[in-house]
Amino acid sequence: MSVFESVQKAEEKADGLKKKAMEKVNRLLAETKEKSEQEAKAVIDEAFRKEEEITATTNDAIGKKMEEILAVCAQEIKKQEKTAEKNFEATLDYIIGKVLSL
Repeated sequence: MSVFESVQKAEEKADGLKKKAMEKVNRLLAETKEKSEQEAKAVIDEAFRKEEEITATTNDAIGKKMEEILAVCAQEIKKQEKTAEKNFEATLDYIIGKVLSL
């Protein structure tokens, strides 16, 4: 075997090894990409689940606070209505007195 043939065989062998290495690299890249996409999807899904959970908790808290505020408002309205009813006669007498004194 001549030096030229030996070099040629070595180049062919190197080309074969290079081709196998590139195939392996491409396969590993594809596997890594797929795994990364699955992990990213899992993280995103978990984030959406937590968002929904937080939104539900927040909406419940808002609803309860709104009920508390409306109850306090209703009590204040009743208190003011009682005061107005209690002072109605005196207020009416005062207004009529002022009107008649004109």
